[in-house]
Amino acid sequence: MRKEVEEIIRRHLSDANIGFITITCVDITADLKQARIGVSLMGGSEEKENSFNELIEATPYIQHKLAGRLVIRRAPKIEFVFDEGREFRVEELLEELRRERDAKNSEGIS
Repeated sequence: MRKEVEEIIRRHLSDANIGFITITCVDITADLKQARIGVSLMGGSEEKENSFNELIEATPYIQHKLAGRLVIRRAPKIEFVFDEGREFRVEELLEELRRERDAKNSEGIS
């Protein structure tokens, strides 16, 4: 389901004001009626808020497209949630990589 939702967003919502988005988790209820999809967004706080709002507005469209792709009787009702915890971890890792790169560059220059 994760791959399908990512593909729908990438292929069908590229015109929308949705920035760089990563699906971090998908939790589906046992009866397959509901799915909670965690997302992480890159950018400033206003950019993230705008992207998330666009994603929420596009939820019915995403759900409709998903229904045609899944091999189950009914597609689950989708709820997107902002996964702040994983987003911060990604930013921490990127910052760590930048520091390592800068340290290597400064060693090479000296």
